[in-house]
Amino acid sequence: MTPPARSAAPRALARQSLSRGMGVMGALFLTLSAETPASSVFVILPGVVQAAGSGALIAMAAAGVVALCMALTYAELGSTFPSAGGEYAIVGTVLGPLAGFAVLGVNLMNLLLGCAVLSLGVADYLGAVWPGVSPLGAALGALAIATGLGVLNIRASALVTGAFLAVELAALALVTGLGAAHPVRPLSALIAHPAVLAASGHGLQAVGLGGIATGVVVGLFAYDGYGSAVYLAEEVTDVRRRLVRAVLWALAVTAVTELAALSAVLAGAPDLAGLLAAGDNMISDFATHAGGPILGRAISAGVALAILNAVIALVLITGRQIYATARDGVWPGAAGRALSAIHPRTGAPWVATLASGALSAGLCLVPMKLLLLLSGSSVTLIYIALACACLLHGPRRAAAPGWKLPLWPAPPLLALVLLVVFAASSLKDGAVSFAVSLACAAAAALYYRLVLKPRDGWGLSGPSVEAP
Repeated sequence: MTPPARSAAPRALARQSLSRGMGVMGALFLTLSAETPASSVFVILPGVVQAAGSGALIAMAAAGVVALCMALTYAELGSTFPSAGGEYAIVGTVLGPLAGFAVLGVNLMNLLLGCAVLSLGVADYLGAVWPGVSPLGAALGALAIATGLGVLNIRASALVTGAFLAVELAALALVTGLGAAHPVRPLSALIAHPAVLAASGHGLQAVGLGGIATGVVVGLFAYDGYGSAVYLAEEVTDVRRRLVRAVLWALAVTAVTELAALSAVLAGAPDLAGLLAAGDNMISDFATHAGGPILGRAISAGVALAILNAVIALVLITGRQIYATARDGVWPGAAGRALSAIHPRTGAPWVATLASGALSAGLCLVPMKLLLLLSGSSVTLIYIALACACLLHGPRRAAAPGWKLPLWPAPPLLALVLLVVFAASSLKDGAVSFAVSLACAAAAALYYRLVLKPRDGWGLSGPSVEAP
């Protein structure tokens, strides 16, 4: 096990610190907003259904098992290494800097992709109340609002996202109620005989293992977000106890609401082939047909607000990841000093937050389908790295601070096995996305090996290293 690199003396970049002032509810609101159950149902679950058809229930259940194992892993590692650097700091501490930078390359891409995916999703649902709105214009507008709110005090941001979250969950409850009120087919039939839209675009055909596996990979992205609590670790009081609660409660709420909505829509759709043929708009089309145009527009407006809420949370979280890397000396010279700056009034890493919004805006030019595939593969690789870190940290668990997950090493080991199986099974449909994610990992690792290591200018800093 390679020990983390540490600076010989504290650097100026490490002196500006985030301030603690948020409790478990604030952390939960921001984490749930990043996980965004309603946005996942309307924007990401159609990708699961397109890949796995009615087998999306199987895919989401399998992804849920992995998510539970990973949430337990996040809870232990996040409470042991409470750093705004998130997965990069955890893996860098346990497995060494080269592995940490590989995760950083994938994770930065994943966070920025998430911002872009959700920003583009705003226009799909804003169009119900603002016909003809430009998708790119709506996405850039959402990012501008999110970035502006992201530089606020963290407690103010938590209050804003908490209010939006209530609207989001209400919209999701309406969709679930519409499907559950008039079921057309039993869930048992959907699970026993999963079918996908035929290649001709008409009728149904049996879905293969590759389709289910691809659905699992995209489904991991639909659940993803519970681990976002680790980025808030330096701003939460009594963090080792409260971060665990935020992670586990966030996954529980998301899993229940997303599975309930998906089950209700698949069971309540009058024409299953027609639902699958609707593509990215399948959930919104279902809501309009089942509840009428007025209720459909109201739900769409609520989902647009939910997506904006998720963009706010993700921009805020991405800014903290960039801030932590700058504090560690990842970025050279003036760029590093600027990105590690803390606003004197709000206590937010304001330059890093602005950078996260600007970088996400550039990704809005990438097609949505490719964005979803890239996001699913990057989440898979990040989870594999964290599961390995949890397993290899085993010899030091007893003496380390923080919460200890039950039945160790079963959760991270089960997650690792399932992740590798699903990744291998989905390679036929997702080889390009995995290749891009691995290329990002390799580029970041090479940057450390060829640029930072020779200069000895990088070292993990912050609570996870300085005050364990």
